[in-house]
Amino acid sequence: MTDLIEKDNRNELRNSRKILVLANNGLFRDHVINHSVQLAGRLGYDLVALSVDSHLEGRSFETRSAESAGNLCERAGLNGIHCSSMTRSGDIEFAVEDAIHDMKRVEIVVTDSETKSESIRNISVPVVSVLSASDDQGGKIMTAQRESSNSKAKVIGKTAGFGLLSAACYAAVFTNSAAVMQTFTKGGWYAALPIATVVAISLVHGAFAHNLWSLLGIEALKRDQVRKTEHKVIQKRKTQRKRPRAYAYVNPFHRVDL
Repeated sequence: MTDLIEKDNRNELRNSRKILVLANNGLFRDHVINHSVQLAGRLGYDLVALSVDSHLEGRSFETRSAESAGNLCERAGLNGIHCSSMTRSGDIEFAVEDAIHDMKRVEIVVTDSETKSESIRNISVPVVSVLSASDDQGGKIMTAQRESSNSKAKVIGKTAGFGLLSAACYAAVFTNSAAVMQTFTKGGWYAALPIATVVAISLVHGAFAHNLWSLLGIEALKRDQVRKTEHKVIQKRKTQRKRPRAYAYVNPFHRVDL
């Protein structure tokens, strides 16, 4: 992984709340500019245009991103919004996180809908993905959104179903505690009934809990995602420069005349 190379154009780094606008391949499209300016105007925030040269194109990327960022800042200036720009190279996620850390008070990150979600999945601030009404991939995105809503409806149904079934299991056991105790204590093969009952209730309650966490948006990281995150952390630590230490040498045979 290449080290992040930063080139900032911030003549006035103000201590105010900011919206970080992430370019898509060095370009800020009109719908992203319009949404960012309107959002900053309503909230009273500043805008910071960030372009990340993830493919290390060099000068051509800098020229393209500078022109596009100028359009964003010009539109912001017409609406009385302070705007600055910066260009960085390297991994998108690390570039965004470092920019957030350096600038402070970044409240929102605005991205284009075409930006890969994997590259901004672990951003520490809320991310707003702007969809263009005239996007060529609008049909695909709308289809994905419909599929997502259908999937959410299924999760809601499963959560409600397993929740009711779990409550019914607990209610059946507690309301018939005397019969349950009498049956479970008969001995012989009846001794397996407590174990089977516990396993069955655990499976039902576990399915309910799993769907409930999914409905709340809490998902466990897959193994490959964990490995990618660990790899990025390890690579970033390797690229961090060590602070030089000062060493002093004293000659024990040096004679000092008193």
